[in-house]
Amino acid sequence: MAHAHAVPGEVIDMNTFGLNTFGNETTTAVVKTDTFEVLRLVVRADKPIPRHRAGGAVTVQCLSGRCTFVVDDVPQPLEAGSWLYLEPATPHAVASESAAVLLVTIML
Repeated sequence: MAHAHAVPGEVIDMNTFGLNTFGNETTTAVVKTDTFEVLRLVVRADKPIPRHRAGGAVTVQCLSGRCTFVVDDVPQPLEAGSWLYLEPATPHAVASESAAVLLVTIML
């Protein structure tokens, strides 16, 4: 079942947003506008995200779990409460030994 995007002024519980009907966490688009996009990104140990670039600036906040964010080939550990900012077009990749949930904002 697909989740609706956030509504302006609506409070969202990021602890449960993105849970499917079976209680499993999935990556979910929270909101997308002309200027930015927010994703609740689930990184699984068996599914690392290969090196890539985003066109705009990116912020990443780790909501739960632990992962390694590789920025310009330098590993950066992220855990719950950690926050990271990337300039546009910065090469990066993500890996996790166990599931991690990230709140990702991409400026378009």
